[in-house]
Amino acid sequence: MPNWTIIPPTMEDLNQSFCHPMIVKLFRIMKTVYVLLDPQNEPSGIHEGKHTATFGYEDSEETSKSSVLSSLFIHFGLSSQTSPRFAIISPSMQIEDLTQGSRIPVPPELVQTVTDICDFTVVRSQFTPDPNDPEYDVYESEYEIDEPESYLAGQVWEGVQMQKYHELLLNAGLIQSIDPRNRHRCDICRSDLIQCKVCLKVMCPAHNCAAFPLSCMRWRPCAAGHRCWYNGICIDCVVGGTTCLCEETWTCDLCTEKGGFFLRCLRCDRPFCGGCSYLAGCRGCRASNLCHDCVEEAPDNVVKEKYVELVGPCTKCNYPVCKPCATAAAGGTYVHIAVVSFSTGCDCIKSYE
Repeated sequence: MPNWTIIPPTMEDLNQSFCHPMIVKLFRIMKTVYVLLDPQNEPSGIHEGKHTATFGYEDSEETSKSSVLSSLFIHFGLSSQTSPRFAIISPSMQIEDLTQGSRIPVPPELVQTVTDICDFTVVRSQFTPDPNDPEYDVYESEYEIDEPESYLAGQVWEGVQMQKYHELLLNAGLIQSIDPRNRHRCDICRSDLIQCKVCLKVMCPAHNCAAFPLSCMRWRPCAAGHRCWYNGICIDCVVGGTTCLCEETWTCDLCTEKGGFFLRCLRCDRPFCGGCSYLAGCRGCRASNLCHDCVEEAPDNVVKEKYVELVGPCTKCNYPVCKPCATAAAGGTYVHIAVVSFSTGCDCIKSYE
């Protein structure tokens, strides 16, 4: 019985250039299921490790689309439990509580998400390894691969998304035929296609190409940049994480846990990015004053108690540092995770040690 546990992802999965293409879809379904039927155990993030999401299908003598879809299962549960709590019944689009024995319809906004998982499972069941792929080894006439499931799933779903892109241009009358030799290039301008790191949807990056408006996706970069595992994902795959009140800065849930990208108001605990005007704080030790809203709402004694004296700003990046950090920097002392220098007053020279 082929089945794959996608949530929580393994360390091997996290070391891949892209994650399992169904991971965000499964998390969205799982989160909604728990909100509806078990809100006390609502998952907070994909990587929290408290929940599991598994899907697969039953083996049959002849694997076909109908046999796969009829036996497809999607299970959700707590990592501490040996049996799943919830299941998605795909043919009837229902959510089943396996403990209570009750069912409710899949919410309309999730029907397409469930359908995508069904489509993926069918394609995955028909996948045949390519003997020319250098990742594969021939062993007793069988092909084996020393890679996690996310690698195989990515290869399968990437092919589907590439095909969808070329069919989009074909159906729009922009091309007359599809050339399988150039599946990673735009059929019109021959630019290399770019893709979301999670769902693997593709688009033409050339703004002056006729394919651009048809395939264009909005992107949501993590503030951690190249240090982020999720760097390069489309807005549709943004799940969880932390967003500044100004809505200009976002970090994924993994980078949020690492910290260092946001200042937090000491009263309301809301996150604010370093360039946000709603709150001022020290770039060195992350100490912050109250945000503008809390300064107006809090009693004077609270505002005074939470006050952080800032000096600066830095002549290079224009961010301030607090007085203790500036004093330490003047003596050449490392301040927390940032290396604060007397010449710059912040962490412009080095970010991490």
